[in-house]
Amino acid sequence: MGYFKALRQNNINLTDADVVVGTSAGSIFGSMLMSGYLWRLDAEIDLMADFPKLVSTLIPKIAPNPSQLRASGMALTAKDASPSTIQSIGHAALAARNDPNSTQAPEAITKLIGISDWASPNLYTTSNDCYTGQRLVVSHEAGIPMNVACSASASLPGGIGPTFLKDRLCMDGGICQTSTHCDVIAGVKKAIVFSLGHGTPEDIKQGLKASSIPNTLLDEIKMLKAQGAQTKHIVAGLPPGINHVKSILDPALIEPYLKYGHERGLADASDMAKFW
Repeated sequence: MGYFKALRQNNINLTDADVVVGTSAGSIFGSMLMSGYLWRLDAEIDLMADFPKLVSTLIPKIAPNPSQLRASGMALTAKDASPSTIQSIGHAALAARNDPNSTQAPEAITKLIGISDWASPNLYTTSNDCYTGQRLVVSHEAGIPMNVACSASASLPGGIGPTFLKDRLCMDGGICQTSTHCDVIAGVKKAIVFSLGHGTPEDIKQGLKASSIPNTLLDEIKMLKAQGAQTKHIVAGLPPGINHVKSILDPALIEPYLKYGHERGLADASDMAKFW
């Protein structure tokens, strides 16, 4: 949010993208961006002070129980991205006794994204069927409310959800080999890929990835470039002075990240204007 706010302040408008794919938190951000709510939100509230309070409504308030620890632990110890591995994590997510408030995630997300209608026909979200392990790419054609699609995409095993997409209970779109699903935009001329981490095992050590499934992010970037797409890869990483985060859902991180992202966006604005 901080990064894109800085770009907009420099007249760089990314809402004219032909395709936007959002995964997990990226689905929430993508819907805010493509609906224009991000800019209304920016005008109406203090992002540094009020936005963290909104996000905190999504965060479980009680210590995790054994069933939750089992689900999150399976994601963090997975060694491969085989269908059976992803399926086993999904089954653990189904069996986790989460905070009852987590089942109300769609309602909480509505407060964040400001809409329930689909933000744009150019926007797609990703999630995984907990029972089959199958990846789902959701578009406006599915007829699913925006807040429900975002909730499913951000339903981290052992924490939030799972969330029904029609008759399928689904979990976080990042619980698979890809955290960005770049293959969905194959064939584009220009691509901006925004990821939490660098796509290496270091992401897990730093707490930037909620699963240890090997990430294909770097291969996806190579694929886009090999297909002729001019590609910018922007990595959120960790703010200066922070080497590890215990939880990427910690509300205390939001304010420093907003500031750090804004500073980086201002620094990158000239280069991004030429690119976009």
